[in-house]
Amino acid sequence: MSVTPMAAAIARHFDQNTANAIVELDKKQDWSGMLNLARTQLQFAPDRAEWWVLQGYALARQGQQAAAIESYQQALRISPEDESSWLALGQSQGELGRYDQAVQAYRQALRYRPESAQAYLALADLYLRQGQADLALPNYRESVRYEPDLEQGWYGLATAYHSTDQRERRDRALQALRKLNPAAADQFEKQYLSK
Repeated sequence: MSVTPMAAAIARHFDQNTANAIVELDKKQDWSGMLNLARTQLQFAPDRAEWWVLQGYALARQGQQAAAIESYQQALRISPEDESSWLALGQSQGELGRYDQAVQAYRQALRYRPESAQAYLALADLYLRQGQADLALPNYRESVRYEPDLEQGWYGLATAYHSTDQRERRDRALQALRKLNPAAADQFEKQYLSK
């Protein structure tokens, strides 16, 4: 089992031993262990935003989105410019169906880091899930503009073009995806083009 991008992003804020522990807990999907680690450290360092983010992440992985949101909000009170906190907050808001709040969180991430491919991707994915491919398209384009090797961005872009019946653009996005991940391109074709 590999480490999730969010856990990897959180781990980068810590010393090597702590980072390794977080990565191992994530690989094992030991959310209780991760939550215990965060809560123990918060007793000693309640002003360290990273521990609040880790607590929120562990809670979110356990399906406790409302509690996760509270942790992310505390992290943002301490460090309002932290991109990963805004992204995590948006993810949890979206999981609860609070789409307007999720959009606001992703836009805040972009306010502090306008070149964030991950924020554009999260915003685009949210719009696409809501059936708003027209709003997803410009955000997918921005995600791959800032991170040209972002497979999820190309997959989403091809999907949004497909949804809006823009075949030529869909095929170009699919070609870019195929260069990065042929299996993902095959999956796209199987899902959308073999019907």
